[in-house]
Amino acid sequence: MGKELDVDELLAHLPLFEGMDAAARNELSKAAHQVRIAKKETIFHKGDAAKGLFIVAVGHVKISIPSERGREKIIEFVESGRAFGEAMMFLDHPYLNDAQALVDSLLIWIDKRDIDAAIDRDPSFARIIIKGLSRRFENLIRDIETVHLSSALQRVVGYLLMQPHNGTQTPLIVNKQMIASKLGLTPETFSRVLQKLIKKQMIAVKGSTISIHGRPELEQLSGHTE
Repeated sequence: MGKELDVDELLAHLPLFEGMDAAARNELSKAAHQVRIAKKETIFHKGDAAKGLFIVAVGHVKISIPSERGREKIIEFVESGRAFGEAMMFLDHPYLNDAQALVDSLLIWIDKRDIDAAIDRDPSFARIIIKGLSRRFENLIRDIETVHLSSALQRVVGYLLMQPHNGTQTPLIVNKQMIASKLGLTPETFSRVLQKLIKKQMIAVKGSTISIHGRPELEQLSGHTE
């Protein structure tokens, strides 16, 4: 990750800046900062001041709520091309969660003052941001619905089916303990569900890669209770 990115070119291909006036986007890209974050390095802590938004240019970031008991609740995984931290930035509130790099990552940071200036130059940019925030809110509601109204089996199967795959191969980018936290399960329950699917010969697990056999059967299974 030693090569500097063309920030304007990057922003032009991100959904958050799609349709934005080119001149306003160019000014925003000039104000942006590239931030390199090492694997497991914390980007911000709960309670830190939210003074701008982050975009993952390269890498993977974990958003979580810390616990005094040492456990955390993972809210989401943010992959390349997505932004995070914008909601608290607009509210001028401290962050309500932690953000940590899961791998060596390259982030783009844009100060709130520059975002505000971009909105003044191109008011349509505000609508784009609102759509992005609305999409995040929709995903959060779906996650809450899944955790509270779906069985452990449905949650695990649903998660596996949503992951990027190459044929039957689905590489897990994060470890099983993190996935369990995201799904509102204990690691033990998550492992038991995987073993159940293995015994039914619906999946095979080798390291961090899961082979899915019979995707239609799993899709049907994800819509039924255990």
